[in-house]
Amino acid sequence: MINKDTKIYGSFSSSPGNNGCKFFNSAFEKRNVNAIYKSFYSNNIQKSVEAVKALDISGFAVSMPFKIDILDLVDEMTKEVKSIGSANTIVNYDGYLKAYNTDYLGVIDYIKISSTNHFYILGNGGFSKAIQYTCRLLNKTYTVITRSSWNLIDTLKDKILFNATPVNVISEDNKIIDGRPFTEEGKQIALEQAKNQFKIYTGIDYE
Repeated sequence: MINKDTKIYGSFSSSPGNNGCKFFNSAFEKRNVNAIYKSFYSNNIQKSVEAVKALDISGFAVSMPFKIDILDLVDEMTKEVKSIGSANTIVNYDGYLKAYNTDYLGVIDYIKISSTNHFYILGNGGFSKAIQYTCRLLNKTYTVITRSSWNLIDTLKDKILFNATPVNVISEDNKIIDGRPFTEEGKQIALEQAKNQFKIYTGIDYE
């Protein structure tokens, strides 16, 4: 039952979805955690952070386009966040905001089990930076493809492309790992990173 002691968690995005609500509210209920989770639309992350502090929201996730901008609004960053250059998870400790990154934990298995030693990462936003960090962590090399070098895709063959953009990418000559949240790979990545978010929020292992 929701009461005055119920903790509030959420997410801020320019295109919010229901996946986080389903995952966290189910996880809270199964583990008897007195908390609720709600996805919020935001077009101004600074004002959203002000609301977090004013309403004493316990923690929140951020997605594109806020994963880099949020770093200017927090009080502390983990060493992973500092190395990656982006964050997707924030915990509110009585108005003191600490930034974490669980995106790299969501993609690590895709990088680890791959037979290739070189990835082509599409995009250079916050999610891409987490993939780049994971590659470095696992001693894999990578090439970042941005809008200015997008034509490079047409010259590649038998490569692995990791799509870290919101756009649909088709390449008949290459394997594509599609990180968008509604794709098969994207859902698995989101699930793995959410399990780690759950532990950060509650201190409880998801499994």
